[in-house]
Amino acid sequence: MCYDNEKTQAPFNPRVREAMDSERKSRFADMQTAGCDRPLGDSEVLAELFKYHPPNAETLPKYAAINQAAKNFAEIVLQNCPRSADRSAAIRLIRDARMTANASVALNGLSL
Repeated sequence: MCYDNEKTQAPFNPRVREAMDSERKSRFADMQTAGCDRPLGDSEVLAELFKYHPPNAETLPKYAAINQAAKNFAEIVLQNCPRSADRSAAIRLIRDARMTANASVALNGLSL
């Protein structure tokens, strides 16, 4: 079976990168201070952690790269590991890692 290694990296577009950098700086500053001179409190961070973060031009290629890499790894596990509880656990952990990585992208580094 052939794997699509090209999709494991987010595509590079200089104009998108420039827009992403300015948006990221603005968004990070907003998330950390909520429009004031103080850092966000724990309850404000918690609210942001559980808020829906819709995909945008910055996050879509990152999600695609993470998802493709996770799928490629899951296919390797299926092809090389015998059917067992451990193989099922490995696939479940790959899914968990994918979801956690996507959450990291959505939250742009925000944590408690």
